[in-house]
Parts: sequence; C-alpha cells; structure tokens
Amino acid sequence: MKATPILLAAAFMALPSFAQKEAAARKVLDKTAATLSSLKGVKTGFEITSFVGIAEQGSTQGTMYLDGKKYRMESPDMLTWYDGETQWAYLPETNEVNVTHPTPEEQQTTHPYAFTAIYKKGYNYTMKQVNHNGEKAYEVYLKAENREADIQEIRVNISSNYIPYSIRVRQGQNNWTRIRVNNLQGKQKFSKDTFTFPTSKYPDAEVIDLR
Repeated sequence: MKATPILLAAAFMALPSFAQKEAAARKVLDKTAATLSSLKGVKTGFEITSFVGIAEQGSTQGTMYLDGKKYRMESPDMLTWYDGETQWAYLPETNEVNVTHPTPEEQQTTHPYAFTAIYKKGYNYTMKQVNHNGEKAYEVYLKAENREADIQEIRVNISSNYIPYSIRVRQGQNNWTRIRVNNLQGKQKFSKDTFTFPTSKYPDAEVIDLR
C-alpha cells in the first residue's frame, strides 16, 4: 500500500513528540545516575524476587552496602563482596565461595543500580509518569537494541528525587528479576576491606575460582 500525503504528514508530526519522550527518559536516567553518585557510600535494604512470566519462583531479603562500583550484599542465602573487579559469592549452605569477574550485565539481576552502567549504550528508552506514595514518580522502560543481549528489558521506577525504588529485569524469553530497595541511607563511610572476601572469617570455605 502506498503512503498517502496524509499518512506521511501524520508520521512526521508524531516524530517530535516521540523524540521529546526519549529525551525526557534520558534526562531522568542521567539525573538518577548523578544522584546515586552523589550519595557516595550507601546502605539500603533490598528484596530480590525471581519470576517466570508472572509466576513467582522465589524471594530473598537483606542489606546492601555500596560505594561507587563496589558493593557488599548480605542475605540468609548468600553473602557477596565486589571490589570493583572481583566478586566473591559465599553460599553458607555449602560453605563454598565462587570467585568471578562479573560484567555490568551479569550484575544487573542482583545490583539495584547496575543499570546506570549500561543504559547509555545499546538501549532505547521511553518513560511515563506514575504515582509513588502519593507523589509523582517515573517509570523508565529500557529495551535492548540487540536481540541477543543478555538483558533484554529493564523497567526502573524512580522517585521524584531521582532514587530508584524498584527495578525489573528480563533475561531470555520470560525470566524476570525484581529488585526493591528500602530504607536507603546515603553518605555512609566504609572501611576499605568492606568489599573484599574476609578469608580469615571463612578459613574452611571451598574456593571455586571461575575467573
């Protein structure tokens, strides 16, 4: 079917609003990344839930400590340390610690703010306004440009002061992970060994080096 002048005109009229929407989403993401960076050391509670479609598969809660790229997570199921390059994931049930060099994409399903390291390249994004605790908030939707990307979709709910409070991530066809954060405290100071595996505390742990 040939495009009529009316259809072409309608299409061109729609372009500016779409572009503005994209620009607004990028602006919110940029402000969010800047806000998180300004908080320096952060302590926050978290809840991570996995889904297949809408069917919940499991959930865990705990506390996270963040300082730039570094973080430490504490939950009943696993303890994780990341010093900006190396990650140690300790499993109390098996007394094993897995050592890896994770990519930002691999961290996305556990680190609530990992999206700030990947959104600038390889993703399209749109945004809509939502309500959070009676106040205006934002939901930014990121879609991978590459269908082979590890992370295909990310939905980030961001408060009016540019703090993410819910992040949903899709891997594969229908595997979703939701991360919710609460009781965030910024401007925390941590010792330099906060983000490295304390070998002396777990002398009998089996080390599985996957680097």
